[in-house]
Amino acid sequence: MKNSLDLNQSPFIEEIHQGYIEDGFFLIRKMYLNTGKTKKPFLRIILADKTGHLPAVYFGAQKELTKLAEEIIEGDIVRISGIMEEFRDVLQIKLIKMEKAETKNLEMTRFWKRTPHDRRELFREIRTMVQSIQNPKLKNICLYFLKQRNFLKIFLEAPASRFVHHAYIGGLLEHTRNVMQIATAFTHIYKDADRDLMITGGFLHDIGKIDEYKFLYYEIDHSDEGKLKGHTLLGYEKLLPALNQADLDKSTRLKLEHMVLSHQGKRVWGAIEEPRFTEAYLLHAADSTDASEFIYSDARRKHRRSHTANPEKHYWSDYISAIGRDVYLG
Repeated sequence: MKNSLDLNQSPFIEEIHQGYIEDGFFLIRKMYLNTGKTKKPFLRIILADKTGHLPAVYFGAQKELTKLAEEIIEGDIVRISGIMEEFRDVLQIKLIKMEKAETKNLEMTRFWKRTPHDRRELFREIRTMVQSIQNPKLKNICLYFLKQRNFLKIFLEAPASRFVHHAYIGGLLEHTRNVMQIATAFTHIYKDADRDLMITGGFLHDIGKIDEYKFLYYEIDHSDEGKLKGHTLLGYEKLLPALNQADLDKSTRLKLEHMVLSHQGKRVWGAIEEPRFTEAYLLHAADSTDASEFIYSDARRKHRRSHTANPEKHYWSDYISAIGRDVYLG
């Protein structure tokens, strides 16, 4: 490896194809000691940066591997050299050398994704929309959360999903802003839709994701509560204390509860009930529109980054399971 610490020479995950990697810096997402069919020990590793992740393997003597497994833990930054190869139709890096990197001079934003938007501006836009709510009781429900320091600390950092859309720091904030804006736009077209209810529902629809995920900068995973309940039920439970002190009329409370419980649209998608009135359906549509747009646009962004030399090639993405199809990129 080179002695100089030059991140400009280190490739990003999305840039790696077949061939030799002379000097790379990556984050350890997963690592564990394994044994092959021939009883030969090796480390199985998931390397990551803000552009994605790749499997890697490192073969060596048992003593060396055990020492590395003790010295390097998940979340550490490592410096590697190796060969990108295909094993059983899956690309992986066969490591030649790996060592723990000194992080003092590293730009850590290289290793995890965050929203491309200014989070302070996203929050300002959300707060402005909340302040525009005319119904004081609905506004106070939103402010109940916006005034909680512990809620805001996580809300400003949380991802909107593990993998599918806005799966990065500030992703939930960005997605919530987008859904509130789409919901507001719908009320300009569909005049019978209650604007206050739409904005409130847009703000509240995903608050359960505060508790659904546990997230460190190297990994997003489901919490125990997230796995056992899901964010829809968690959001409803989180909403109850605010509802109980809001003194809403029975009809408005029932509608708001239903919008949170039905925002995913169908039971098979995680909804506890399916939308039963205009605002509930439009909230689901706003949520689905933003998530789906992200998936389509992200496929195009990845294509442009990985085919900068000849962007006209490869007009179709790989199959995307979240939407059940491949995407045209021309």
